Amino acid sequence: MFKLSRSLLLLSFILLASYCKPTPKDIPGFDETLFRADQMGCQGERAQMREIITQIDTALKGMSQKQIQATLGKPDRHELAPRSQKYFVYYIDPAPECPNGAENPFTMLIRFSALDRSTEVSFQNY
Repeated sequence: MFKLSRSLLLLSFILLASYCKPTPKDIPGFDETLFRADQMGCQGERAQMREIITQIDTALKGMSQKQIQATLGKPDRHELAPRSQKYFVYYIDPAPECPNGAENPFTMLIRFSALDRSTEVSFQNY
């Protein structure tokens, strides 16, 4: 009886652990791996993907922060906003900190609600 309970507990833990780990969302025509590898946009890969990046906003809406990070990688910047809202900022053009950085680079901002869901994806020169 004890072995069965222990096995069941272990199986439950494994299932729960695998359920909690977010998987990257596959967005057709978008290379998530290349985007994640180009931190701060310094390598210029994100800039070359600019057209497709500006079209993925609807695919990103409704995702949690963990899902966004699994898909796009760690954000280049975090910003806090009123009412427990948060912004993730991803540089599309090279960030000012890059050797070839732009003064006002093109960026993607993802706003999260207090319920941890992305509610808005916008693009601007930062």
